[in-house]
Amino acid sequence: MTSVEHVQPGAGIRSAPRVAFGAVLFLAWGIESFFWVYATADSAVNGDVTPVITAVAALALLVLLAGMEGLEVAVIDRWRSLYPARTTSDLAAWLAARQLFVALIVTTATLLAHRDAIIVPFTSTEVTGGLALALFDLTWTGFTVLWFAQIFPKHLAATNPDRYLTHLRRTLFPVVEGVRRVGVSQPGEWVASGVERRLDWPLPHVESIEEAPPAREESLAAIWRELIPERAPGRPVERAGADRRPD
Repeated sequence: MTSVEHVQPGAGIRSAPRVAFGAVLFLAWGIESFFWVYATADSAVNGDVTPVITAVAALALLVLLAGMEGLEVAVIDRWRSLYPARTTSDLAAWLAARQLFVALIVTTATLLAHRDAIIVPFTSTEVTGGLALALFDLTWTGFTVLWFAQIFPKHLAATNPDRYLTHLRRTLFPVVEGVRRVGVSQPGEWVASGVERRLDWPLPHVESIEEAPPAREESLAAIWRELIPERAPGRPVERAGADRRPD
């Protein structure tokens, strides 16, 4: 049995401004990327290879960050099957340790990607400081991290966590585990514990939980999978198992 579900006629109209704004942002990022590469190449032509080295290092760190971001989603989704004998507390400690890479990589990549001057290609115009250069650093690095080092790998890991773990578990997981064992995240855990005790922050526990309606269990991967629809707008989708109305 199948049934056909149609998209509401106004859905495309409502999403049009969002799509248009996203397209403008992506175009602006593409132009900024061209300027950034041009400034890096211009420095190399003039005998200064330092910007080339920092550019390669920044991109390598962003690739590492992307791997770590997707790993978070995949590990949460598959924790029970990967480590049936380990507790949720172990997972929380592992996730806290993973945050070290997010904090350090975003900061370091921003510093490495910075250019002393942004050159407008094929002109003598240069942006050498002030608000314009700061906005360039903020938008280029910010959108690069958001789109390619966070959203993309998280959705990739959510749609197929097993395949993601097959490729990256052996290389990245031991690194995070090493950070966890060293105790880099321990001060943050102390602060959280102290403040929560001071404010009496934890839920007054069992009674409140039992009185609340049971929440639908969703893994982080299941939530991220919903980011991109499985069907194109305007096209009907057949669902197996639903009742079909007689013609």
